Amino acid sequence: MDADIQELVDQYRLAVAFARAFIDELGEERAHPVILRAFESIQVDAARDLAAELGDNSLEALAAHYRERARERDNLEVVEVTDEHVALKITRCRAFEAFSYLGVPELCRLYCDSDDAYIKAFNPSMRMIRTKTIAGGDACCDHTWALE
Repeated sequence: MDADIQELVDQYRLAVAFARAFIDELGEERAHPVILRAFESIQVDAARDLAAELGDNSLEALAAHYRERARERDNLEVVEVTDEHVALKITRCRAFEAFSYLGVPELCRLYCDSDDAYIKAFNPSMRMIRTKTIAGGDACCDHTWALE
């Protein structure tokens, strides 16, 4: 396991323990919405932190951020940037690999669902468009952050 995945496994271990306890106690139908709200809370904080770090919550700032990340990572490609959207392609999902290692790959789908809260917290005038996820069985994830 590479260091990036190990770091995520270490970060997710406690959350997974809580998620398993919720699922055991409440069943998936009642536990999953609670787990999703927890992921959304984390994502909201991360988005607000990113906007503060960038000093800007514009689509242009987000595009520049992802272009920089794409230069640092081999699993991320900025497919298209326009005045109205930023389209990304993710070819390897480290979160899915970490959740799978911890025995709960289905939790990654909930984690992916929290991306809507992320983009709204980054900029309330943006929305998430996605048709594919690795966690859902696709070969890649397509993320598009778009102005509404």
